[in-house]
Amino acid sequence: MLYFNSMRIFISYSSPDINIVSVLADQLKMYGDIYYWDKDNTPGESAWEQIFSWIENSDIVLVLITDATIARAMSVGQEVGKAKAGKKLIIPIVTSSVSKNDLGFLSDITYKEIDINNPAPAINQIMDLITCKNKEEFQKLSLILVAIGFFIWLQNKK
Repeated sequence: MLYFNSMRIFISYSSPDINIVSVLADQLKMYGDIYYWDKDNTPGESAWEQIFSWIENSDIVLVLITDATIARAMSVGQEVGKAKAGKKLIIPIVTSSVSKNDLGFLSDITYKEIDINNPAPAINQIMDLITCKNKEEFQKLSLILVAIGFFIWLQNKK
């Protein structure tokens, strides 16, 4: 059951992996707004301003790491650096062909391994995590609303 549909998710990836990203985004779109370069870029705008804005406004940053990412990880590294600086929840999604030694400064973050030939189990676990985050956000919002309601009730009692 989805409680709160305002989750913002940014996906960082290497361009050759767009097919995997599209499947992942399609599965996750029911949980909130999904942002990634190939879907959301605006021609004529600064690329990094757009990307950094998506990261700054995200609740979760998913980082897809494949052999293609390792081969040309400069952009993904910048995106992860921005997410870390913003203290975002970062979830690395790593293919089995990538060595933990290649994860660089993501090596200290627990990652989810994904099988490119059968991505469903990994995607389902990520969806479960996002559902849990949505519940936490809903609970926080509910507590705030209860507190506001109580404050208004107290004010009306005077």
